Amino acid sequence: MRMSYSAYKAWGETGKALLQRIEIKNFKAFKNLTLNLNGRHLLLYGANGSGKSSLYWALYTFLQSAGKTTDEIFKYFNKDGPQSLLNIYEDPEENTGKIEIAFGDGKSAKETIYRIGAELHETNDRPLILKGNLASDFITYRFFFGFSDFRNSEMFNIWSLFEKEILPFCVTHGGSSESLEEQWVKLHHANPNPNKYKGRAGGKAYRDFNVKLKQYSDTLKPVIATISDAAQKFYDKHFSDPESDKITLKIAIVLDAYYAREAKIIMPPVLEFGIKVNGNKIKKPQSFLNEAKMTQIALSIRFAASLVNLHQSPLKLLVLDDILVSLDMSNRMKVVEILLSETFADYQKIIMTHDRGLFNEVKRQIQNNEHWSFVTLTGNPQDGIKAKPERRPLEKAEDYFADGKLDEVAQHLRIAAEENVKTYRQVVLNQKVADGFTSLSDHIKAVKKHFEGKLLQRCKQAMSGCKSLNFTDEEREKAEVIQIFNKLQKMMERVLNPAAHWNEVPLYEKEVEKTLELIKKLASLLEGEGVEK
Repeated sequence: MRMSYSAYKAWGETGKALLQRIEIKNFKAFKNLTLNLNGRHLLLYGANGSGKSSLYWALYTFLQSAGKTTDEIFKYFNKDGPQSLLNIYEDPEENTGKIEIAFGDGKSAKETIYRIGAELHETNDRPLILKGNLASDFITYRFFFGFSDFRNSEMFNIWSLFEKEILPFCVTHGGSSESLEEQWVKLHHANPNPNKYKGRAGGKAYRDFNVKLKQYSDTLKPVIATISDAAQKFYDKHFSDPESDKITLKIAIVLDAYYAREAKIIMPPVLEFGIKVNGNKIKKPQSFLNEAKMTQIALSIRFAASLVNLHQSPLKLLVLDDILVSLDMSNRMKVVEILLSETFADYQKIIMTHDRGLFNEVKRQIQNNEHWSFVTLTGNPQDGIKAKPERRPLEKAEDYFADGKLDEVAQHLRIAAEENVKTYRQVVLNQKVADGFTSLSDHIKAVKKHFEGKLLQRCKQAMSGCKSLNFTDEEREKAEVIQIFNKLQKMMERVLNPAAHWNEVPLYEKEVEKTLELIKKLASLLEGEGVEK
């Protein structure tokens, strides 16, 4: 999929409520955590046990709290209660757990702060949090593991996955003021015959209850159909291969929910997943498709469920907990590409992983994007967990320059320059670049050649039409990029060549400062460059 550099770099926001700061005190793995996002997306690394899932559940609990009663919230912060989520290593007398989130519009310094805790329920019925809860989505690795956990002899019934991982985020249809999840929870825990009627009266009570279950199934069916259609479109757009078999997927309720009177249990709907290959129905998809293809279909269904959510809100979060770890390498970066595309531009994204290699690879893909934060969680629940920001090469270079460490400045300037021009080649020019085999000089020559070709084409057009050559602002920027490349090429040996730093000629502050300014200017110009090819 070809993606513009401007789209790649842009911060897609449709609303004006962005997470600025998250503070978590005495909740699950955290004793006292402060995470500054400043309206950015977040890529977060944390080893197992470092608090990734605790952050996931803190955000989930916070959004859900807007529609819950005060008692339902306080039970999580009651150190003596059975549902307490307080840090077990905290002082036994400490009962001040809280989750505090500051929101802003990403432009001004003004913030709006909401808190929940042992004696706090500031989100109660707040429209921003209520709407944000409906419009946001939380996705974990469990969906993808569960999707592949069917034996060959089993019907592919994904209701349990749908109930846990999708239903809480489904759009409400019909006239009910309750969400689909709330309706199901209410029915699933109901007593079909609360008055204990017997005989005909008892039979009527059970029939009436089954009518309610049938009505719920009927309400759910159009939602399932919408997700199924969207999943097919998502798969066709992102994963289908015109040279391979055509796969048609479908999820549908094949058996309504009902009350099994003899067993005295409520049977949930049967939500069957099925496929056709080149028009031929496959009875056991798990036996026919390989793991990579099953994963692609699972991704299509799960992401489709997010994208058909029609709720509009100033606050829209997409929180992903280790979902990439369950994928093979061929799918990992494909999903990153999808997440960075316009498809999910409406969301403020929080991507968490315990795989350091994956974190570094994703970070490399978006390194130069100023609208992302990169954070590592360090520590443990007993001693305390901290969020350590990972600074970008240009930021590190500026810090080292302020400290007078010129060799370190030069090393990070080379990294910044290489990442900028390499990313430009990959994203805008759609060129495949072999990792570790292409020098900075080669990257500069390739991108410089692209800009020179554009200007030369413009000159030829003007000359063929016997017109005076008046450059546009965009063309002047192209010319400026070429000039910067020419200057950088002259500085390659002195400043941007790490091996040269070991010779007897020292680096001079002025030449390092000049290189720093050039690379900052280059990054700015490439960021604003359009998609003209």
